[in-house]
Amino acid sequence: MKYILIICALLTQPLAAADGAPELELKGYLSAWTQACTGASCQLPKPGERSRPVSLRLALPSAPGEAAAAHASERLLLPGGGELAVDLNFYAVCPYVGKDAAPAPAAEPCAGRYFQAQVSLSGPAGAFCAAALNAADFAPFPVLMCAGPGPDGLRYGITLHRQPL
Repeated sequence: MKYILIICALLTQPLAAADGAPELELKGYLSAWTQACTGASCQLPKPGERSRPVSLRLALPSAPGEAAAAHASERLLLPGGGELAVDLNFYAVCPYVGKDAAPAPAAEPCAGRYFQAQVSLSGPAGAFCAAALNAADFAPFPVLMCAGPGPDGLRYGITLHRQPL
């Protein structure tokens, strides 16, 4: 929750990184699926569209209080027909430094940089999922699942993954 509040506070200011700032290339895949759940048990997910490639570039902010964003929108086919709309928002955040914190070494102008991956689903089901991640968990692509229940008793979801299925 703390990270979401920080992101919201940063979003009230323009998202920018200095021109010529280093960028992080994010390459991975999206796969759609449905899952039937009745009572306390769920069946194995049924795959829809698999391994849709996604490629984004995310600037790396270098000064405290800066953030950068990258966005992608996709429509993935579901098993049995229909589509699931997916919005991806990725953020790189250079946090503010507290009064008592030691200054960052000259080689690393943004100590404590972290990343956030947000996924919004719409179509037969809506959902919002997010994760705050360190660099190793975020790049080369975050691994995350996001799903929401539909009116028909199915769970509709996507998986972000690094290797094709």
